[in-house]
Amino acid sequence: MDKKKHILDSARVLFARYGLKKVTTDDIARKTHVSKATVYKFFRNKSEIFNAVMQMETDELLTAIKEAIDAKNSVVDKLKAHLRTRLSRVHEFVNFYQVTQETWGDYWPHIAQVRQRFLFAEKYMVKDILEQGVKRQELKIKDLDMAAHVLAVALASVEFQWALDEDSLTLENLVDGMLDMMVYGISRR
Repeated sequence: MDKKKHILDSARVLFARYGLKKVTTDDIARKTHVSKATVYKFFRNKSEIFNAVMQMETDELLTAIKEAIDAKNSVVDKLKAHLRTRLSRVHEFVNFYQVTQETWGDYWPHIAQVRQRFLFAEKYMVKDILEQGVKRQELKIKDLDMAAHVLAVALASVEFQWALDEDSLTLENLVDGMLDMMVYGISRR
C-alpha cells in the first residue's frame, strides 16, 4: 500500500475519534506502523496532515457527487442526485465537519481555504447542470454564474442544518421540496 495514503487513512481515523488537538504525530506513526521519520518524510507537521485529510475527504465527496450526477438524465434528476449525495454523505466526512468545530478559531484559515475550493468545484458542477438545462430548454436562466453560486451556497446551508436536525425531514422530502422551490419557484403563476 502507498505509505502516504496509509498515513492519511490512519490520521483520518484518529482525528475523527479523538479530535485534532489530542492526536499527535507519534499517534499517527503508531497507528500507521511506521516511524515518525517516515511520517515527516511526507508531511512537515500535524496541520499539514490534517489539511491533506480534509482535502482527501473533499475530493471523495466531489467524486461521489459527479458519479451520481452522471448517472441521471434530466436536469432536475441531476440536481436531486447532487443534493442527495451531498447530504447523505455528510456524516462520512467527520474531519471536515465535526473535528474542525473543536478548533474553528485556531484553524479557520485552513478550513476556509478547503471550503472555498469545494464551493468552487461544486459551483462548476452545478453550472454545468444548469447549462445543460438551458440548452435542452428545461430551464430559463438569465445569469448562469449567479444561479450556480446561489444554488451551491443554498446546498451548503441546507447541509449543515440537515446534519444537525436530520429527524425533522427525510432526506428525500428535503431534497424534493428544496429543488421544487428552486426549479419551479414559489410565486403564483
